[in-house]
Parts: sequence; C-alpha cells; structure tokens
Amino acid sequence: MIKKILTPATIAIFFWGIGLVIVNEQYYEYLRYYLYLSIILVFPFVIVNMIKQRKNDKIHGTNELHHTVNRMMILGVILVIIFAITKQSHG
Repeated sequence: MIKKILTPATIAIFFWGIGLVIVNEQYYEYLRYYLYLSIILVFPFVIVNMIKQRKNDKIHGTNELHHTVNRMMILGVILVIIFAITKQSHG
C-alpha cells in the first residue's frame, strides 16, 4: 500500500508544496512568478502523459484520453468559477 502512495509524482508535488509555502512566507512578491513557472514546467509533462494515453487508447481500444480531457475541462470550469468568486485586486 505504501508503494502506491510514495510515487515520484506525489514526492514531486510534496516538494512543490514545500517550495510554495517557503516562497509564500519568505518572498511573497515572487509568489506569482513561482506559480507561473510551475505551470510552464508541468505543461510538458501533461503533454507527454496525454500522448502516452492516446497511444494506449489506440492499442487497447479504450477512451481514457477522452475521459481525461473531460475531467480537465470540468476542473478548468471549476477553477474559473472559484477565481471569479474570490477575485481580489492586486493593484
């Protein structure tokens, strides 16, 4: 069971979270840039994962990529709604 929890992805997310807390507490003015950099670094991994899923879908005849895209769209809508609700001025 512990092997399923301690994967490279969960360890990376853990260290990313620690970095986020450190930047938020010590260097708050760079927090936005830390988050922008996080998006830029994660984007290639998402693309590679989707390419792998597409290949698996073709080989096995499944619709996993379709379901993944739908989940990402739903999450995007939820994030936009949360952003609109909690909109703050950073002027």
